[in-house]
Amino acid sequence: MKLKNAALGLALTLPLAVHAQSSTSVTLYGVVDTAVEYLNNIPEFGTMTVPDGNGGTRVVPNYANQIGKHSSTHFTNLTASVPSAWGLRGSENLGDGLSAVFTLESGFNPGTGASNQGGRLFGRQAFVGLTGDWGQVAFGRQYNMLMRGLMYADVLGPNAHGMATVDAYLANARMDNSITYMGSFNGFRLGAGYARGRDTVSGANPAATGCGVDYTDQSACSAWNAMVGYDTANWGVAAAYDVIRGQGDGTAANPTTNYYGLTSSQEDRRWTLNGYVKFDALKVGLLYVNRKNEAGMSSYAGALGDRSDLWTLNASYRVSPAVTIDGAVNYIRYKDADESSKSWYYVARATYALSKRTAVYATAAYIANKGYAANSAAGGTAGRGPMAEAGGKQTSVAVGLRHSF
Repeated sequence: MKLKNAALGLALTLPLAVHAQSSTSVTLYGVVDTAVEYLNNIPEFGTMTVPDGNGGTRVVPNYANQIGKHSSTHFTNLTASVPSAWGLRGSENLGDGLSAVFTLESGFNPGTGASNQGGRLFGRQAFVGLTGDWGQVAFGRQYNMLMRGLMYADVLGPNAHGMATVDAYLANARMDNSITYMGSFNGFRLGAGYARGRDTVSGANPAATGCGVDYTDQSACSAWNAMVGYDTANWGVAAAYDVIRGQGDGTAANPTTNYYGLTSSQEDRRWTLNGYVKFDALKVGLLYVNRKNEAGMSSYAGALGDRSDLWTLNASYRVSPAVTIDGAVNYIRYKDADESSKSWYYVARATYALSKRTAVYATAAYIANKGYAANSAAGGTAGRGPMAEAGGKQTSVAVGLRHSF
């Protein structure tokens, strides 16, 4: 009797299992992309000893004492033609046009195998949501609407020589602990997002800014953003607005420790207007990003004021099914710097597709800084090595291989 009941239960559950499998999908995907880069005019500085805050001392660079320059040949460690990453994405059909969705995406350095985004396991994305004809609502670590507002007009995207070379936040426009909405209606794209504890990992860099949830201050370490766009088959336009806040008030009792140096009442905000147009094999994009940081911006050489204006003109041309060339001209000006400061950044890239999944490429970039601006041409490499000389020039050349799966 027990055996008969078990067989009957199995017979009843099999159709349910088959239905669940047919209405649910999970995809494993990823890209491994690595490049070897040559970079010149890397400044060398002397050192000095300073208090470490614990009664001892530590040795730090003395940026007032430049003792020379050098060059380097190395692997990029943040991104190449695109960042290396792997992930899982899935959906389940819940019926009546409603689906549950999720994405878990991990960025890594293929040269060492280490996790990027401050060492997070799923530092690129980690969210779950519901989607339907009305759009998508999602919860978790997600891209913000500034990134989504830029993505269609930004031809080079997260390339090692992309826009993020002169504004590193653009490649790290994500939010921890966030709620987002996105919708698409007859060519219009809409989006909005809000986060508390927008970046909980401390790494003293743009990918790990150390600004977690403060349960006593609702506005501390918060972020909000919105985006609207319109796209046709041959052209599109978009606008986005993004605001992040810091924590504390800068006093010894309530210090400000996040990477951008913002208090809970200070904002670092950006807005963009951009567009693109397509002509058969040619695509051209024009982007403008305005930034205002109430805590102020600076390089090792001096104060850069609280506002910057970034313009990018980029283009991509498919020479043949296997060959694509693209490039960009970027200009950033720091409006209220103590000394007139700006950077011109020029990029060119050629890609040859060996197959649908594998490609080789070569990319070159040249940057000319003025005043206190010290942006490096090596946007795909982190660390003290790829610094640039304030007011100086620098060239980066890289060759690489990319495979997607």
